[in-house]
Amino acid sequence: MTTPLEQRTVAELMTRDLLTIAEDESVLMAWELMCKAEVHHLPVTDVEGGFLGVVDAQTLTAAWNATTPRNARRRVTTLLPSRRPAAVRPGATVAEAARVMLEAGMDYAPVTDEHGALVGLITAHDLIAALAGAHREIPPRAGGMPSLYRVEPVVPQPAAHPGQGRLGPD
Repeated sequence: MTTPLEQRTVAELMTRDLLTIAEDESVLMAWELMCKAEVHHLPVTDVEGGFLGVVDAQTLTAAWNATTPRNARRRVTTLLPSRRPAAVRPGATVAEAARVMLEAGMDYAPVTDEHGALVGLITAHDLIAALAGAHREIPPRAGGMPSLYRVEPVVPQPAAHPGQGRLGPD
């Protein structure tokens, strides 16, 4: 007999492999990461990897102002709410996670361990997929830290002038 959805645990449905963005990155970088990775939620971490909050696509697009390029270069932390979103534990039930999302008016809930470290994210999409019976294979956790990825921007080097090497004339 299968467990009813509302009694299943968050750990069964949450996403563990998260793409994150550092607190000192720009709003534009957040947009680029979301577009390239095709995600709608981007956890923000401090320099030690500590969880600060989540920037979602809705907030990002609502705050976007293409008329002033300076706005695109502001820190991604300017988009975070003043309070961290309510989190759930991996052992919480799906019903508890849904209540947290409803009370917060969010379509996601961060999943944190007993020390407040981010271990996953559960979204409305995860809940709807489970309700629809879509089975997603979630590999068991091998221990240690969750897979949090950080993408570093690469700045292209300017082309050398004809007849000059990259280091310039002798």
